[in-house]
Amino acid sequence: MKINLKLTILFTSIIALIGGFLIFNSPRNYVSLDINPSIMISTNLFDKVVKVEALNDDAKKIIEEENFYGKDVSNAINNIVKKATDLGYVDKNDDNVILVSTYCDNEQKREKLQQSIHKNLDEKLNNNGIRSLIIDTELTEEDAKKANEYGVSEAKILFVKQAINQNPDLQFEDLIYLPAKEIAKYIDGYEELDSGNQGNNNAGTNNQNNCQGNCNNQNGGKQYGKNNNQ
Repeated sequence: MKINLKLTILFTSIIALIGGFLIFNSPRNYVSLDINPSIMISTNLFDKVVKVEALNDDAKKIIEEENFYGKDVSNAINNIVKKATDLGYVDKNDDNVILVSTYCDNEQKREKLQQSIHKNLDEKLNNNGIRSLIIDTELTEEDAKKANEYGVSEAKILFVKQAINQNPDLQFEDLIYLPAKEIAKYIDGYEELDSGNQGNNNAGTNNQNNCQGNCNNQNGGKQYGKNNNQ
């Protein structure tokens, strides 16, 4: 009887361990990050990273030799942006555009995750004197398929669509591999990326955060504010 009880406890413990392992490693949410390197991050029920995938060659340089497994998603993104800055993909002396897309099976959860990521990333960039525009979008299955076809993030697909909607003469293939800040020049509301380039070499001399407030963009994109260190 005692042997059977011990076997039952052992079997139950093994099942619990396997179940916990499977739950922790099961992707539930997806975050797409595009600087020009394009990266897809899969997170579990607890917003911990279970997989980071490079969507193009530039992204491979960023995630190679890095271990993001088990990290909080916001911390993982901050580390990715730091390395992107070290490698020159984020320019400390110029305006930058960073595209962030999220997908969750629960809309309330998605919005909460997206805003948390945006807030942490914005603080990180400000603390390092990096001027940037963080643009948030929502992932769809259709955009995911197209992103996979072109080897870019879903966020970039949406951004290109927005540019073409406002400029019908533009061709998708002409824009898709441009840096996000170049695509932004074709979208109403982002003209400050052009006009703001004058005097940008003085970045960091007066490190003040000027957030212009929340505003909605076409195609589901949300600009929660420009982090503008001048």
